[in-house]
Amino acid sequence: MGDLRSRHLNGCLRCPLIENENTPEEEYYELLSLRFNLRIVRELSRGHDSVRVERMALEEWLKEVRIDGEHLRHIPLDLGPGIMATLPSGCGMPLIDGNHRAARALRDGSEFFVFILSERETLELLRRSMGRFLADYYWNRMLDSMPHPDDAQRGD
Repeated sequence: MGDLRSRHLNGCLRCPLIENENTPEEEYYELLSLRFNLRIVRELSRGHDSVRVERMALEEWLKEVRIDGEHLRHIPLDLGPGIMATLPSGCGMPLIDGNHRAARALRDGSEFFVFILSERETLELLRRSMGRFLADYYWNRMLDSMPHPDDAQRGD
């Protein structure tokens, strides 16, 4: 029975555990101080139209995240679009579900599509994921933030 506690699907540490009583019921994506519940992300994105992400935008984003090359080899191609959140005041549109799918699409030269949550949906997601107080605190800090000088250069 102890063997089941460490058996992962595909033998990959990024994949779900098989028959493990310690598997967390909820999965989260964390970005700095923000925490996104992926079950709620998927719920909020239902009914959205998918949008193709430009290759350069994906390349820039993927420079900032950790990708496990072993995991790329076996992730299914049919998992559907990724999901992006929309932060206020031009603070960005992070890919909060689908980073490995995006990396595989880039590697394979395939197009990558996402569902995009609006600012309203993103704030609701954060409130439901991390509580109203913390979500509003970080949201208001983003609302009050000034663009970084490097951000303007990237857009040119």
